[in-house]
Amino acid sequence: MVVDGKRLPTVKGVPQGGVVSPLLANIVLNKLDWFLQSKAKHGKDLQRVYIHGEPNLRFVRYADDWCVFLTRADKHYAESLKEEIREYLLDQCGLELSVEKTKVTHVRDGFEFLGFRLEQGIGQKGKLVPKIKIGQKAISNIRLRLNEVTRYRPSQESIDTRVQNASAVIRGWSNYFKIAHDFSAMAGTLDHIAHWATVKAVSRKNDLSTKKVHRKFYFNGRIGVSPDRTLVRFSDTKMSLDYRGPKEYEPGKGVYLEDHTWEADIRNPEKNRPGQRDIKQAALERDGHQCRNCGCLVISKTSHVDHIKPVHQFASFEQANTLDNVQTLCLYCHKQKTCSE
Repeated sequence: MVVDGKRLPTVKGVPQGGVVSPLLANIVLNKLDWFLQSKAKHGKDLQRVYIHGEPNLRFVRYADDWCVFLTRADKHYAESLKEEIREYLLDQCGLELSVEKTKVTHVRDGFEFLGFRLEQGIGQKGKLVPKIKIGQKAISNIRLRLNEVTRYRPSQESIDTRVQNASAVIRGWSNYFKIAHDFSAMAGTLDHIAHWATVKAVSRKNDLSTKKVHRKFYFNGRIGVSPDRTLVRFSDTKMSLDYRGPKEYEPGKGVYLEDHTWEADIRNPEKNRPGQRDIKQAALERDGHQCRNCGCLVISKTSHVDHIKPVHQFASFEQANTLDNVQTLCLYCHKQKTCSE
């Protein structure tokens, strides 16, 4: 455990950021779900409390992050419910409610939850409605992350790898935050930031001016190494608002995946051979995007770069990984060559 920059020994709990933490949180806090569910009104009771102006609640929880939403309730009622929750967590779950992280607030004042900023705004009909926006911390984090995968990398890592890694970050972030009301407006700003982060990375790696980078690595309005290997945009993901109403809490049915489906589908060909993608792109352009064996047309995704003389015949991988010693092969021809060898 790290507190104020100092590492302290721990005698209980799990490592910070451990993969087992969400599982344990769901097991322990399942009792809290049922407690809050018992406080909420649904069905016919929902109509009754609405007619009589009585308070009602809904809640949402992701692992150990959760919020309780109250309607037609004053601050006194909210504070009383907070105290009930504190006592229940202590008695039934053995947990203490964090005083610093737990607060009672009004939607008009706004609050942060899971990277989003929830606040009150003007709806399409001119009425005050809840708005889901992207939090400032999330914006700062994605700017830092883009620099980490493009600019702050080992010098031998290829531009193609940086572009593909940045594209993966952009897709993941966009699909998470596309439900925000200001996603479309923010996407344009982030596209500009991602573009120039990549341009600066290419400029530094190849010792080129930004003008020459745009001349050599600009394809159809995007930065990349070829027309089919360019940086994706935040604006490629369309905003998707979800207006479904909350449903009554019910325990879900277990869905268990096979072990192989949990394997991460992220492959880094440069883990042991830095710069491999650079030589592959150069070979593709030299060979006219054709397989040197069968002559079929290929692109980066449908081809492999093959060493004419095996790597083990050279003193180092760098000596073997030259343009004169590599050729472009389609996936089928490369497989046949590998089997024959």
